[in-house]
Amino acid sequence: MSRLEERYRRVLRLLPPGYRRQWEDDMVAAFLETMQTGDPETDEYLADHGRPSLAEMTSILSLAVRLRIGGPDAPPRPYAWGQAVRLAVLAGVLTQATMATVGLAVTLWLTGALSWLPVPTSEWAPVSPISGWQATLHVAGYAWLPAFLALVLGHPRVAQAVAAIAIVPQAVTVAVEQASGPAPLTVSAWLMLLIELLLLVAMSAVHRDGAPVARRRWLLALPVGILAVPVPLFVAQASMPALRLLDWPGLCCVLVVVAIAVHLGVRAFRPPSRTLPWSLALVILAATALVQRTATLPDLVGQTQRTALLTIASAQVLAVLAVGVPLAVLAFRVLRQLPPVSAATHPQHTAD
Repeated sequence: MSRLEERYRRVLRLLPPGYRRQWEDDMVAAFLETMQTGDPETDEYLADHGRPSLAEMTSILSLAVRLRIGGPDAPPRPYAWGQAVRLAVLAGVLTQATMATVGLAVTLWLTGALSWLPVPTSEWAPVSPISGWQATLHVAGYAWLPAFLALVLGHPRVAQAVAAIAIVPQAVTVAVEQASGPAPLTVSAWLMLLIELLLLVAMSAVHRDGAPVARRRWLLALPVGILAVPVPLFVAQASMPALRLLDWPGLCCVLVVVAIAVHLGVRAFRPPSRTLPWSLALVILAATALVQRTATLPDLVGQTQRTALLTIASAQVLAVLAVGVPLAVLAFRVLRQLPPVSAATHPQHTAD
């Protein structure tokens, strides 16, 4: 076996074992054939020193992702994971769109554009005019709303392009402020940016080859989510200052805990295989919220109310673990019981 073949087979380890057992030799033979130049000296040199090209490795990585995050024709386990990833992505973008929509309404209220609402107190009113860049940053953040709509309506590339409008200015701001600005170096800003970037990449999982998205349900979830979470939260924080101790990682923990509690209640009355995609999706969201909460704990040490903040954050971590671990155990138990047959024989379900 040549060094080139060894390197290529090493890249093929990214593929699922079952797929690799069936197709690895054929893929290796096809790859080595494409590397033949007809010149014996060049072929000998490539056999010893050649490597798979970046395009080839990218193609294999893309194939590995598609196989592990399967569509309706994939085996049951990749199909379940594919549905879970798609549901988690839709839920994540929905959260961003919901908060962006409420943020727009709050901005209009603070600037006096919504004259029919009560005038904000001095505590909430802007203390100084915002700069042009700050205004651009605010407007860019609202791009999550059209990104969510494009994703639900079946245009993931458009959704990614629009979401990038929200992320890029924020990335520039975080980099400038953390590198040379007066703001202290914090984990929260970078971690939130990283999660948004991962969400941007993961939006490609909601593609046409996957299960169709239940458009009506997800479009209805946007106004319901606005009325159920951000609006009451803002009103409560405006009237009860103690609730302002709930930061973004904490809010994510609260949302995940509530969602898992509701899901466990629904799961008790439905077949486990039917609720498996949502179970796995909530496990993904719980893990993300847990990482975000624990990684940002050092940022709370320098706060004035650090004792209260650390106590609340610790309670949030315990709450996520209390509901997330049992759900993960139940979900993986059902996942292991899935039969090793083609999902083509299974009825298709929408990403609802």
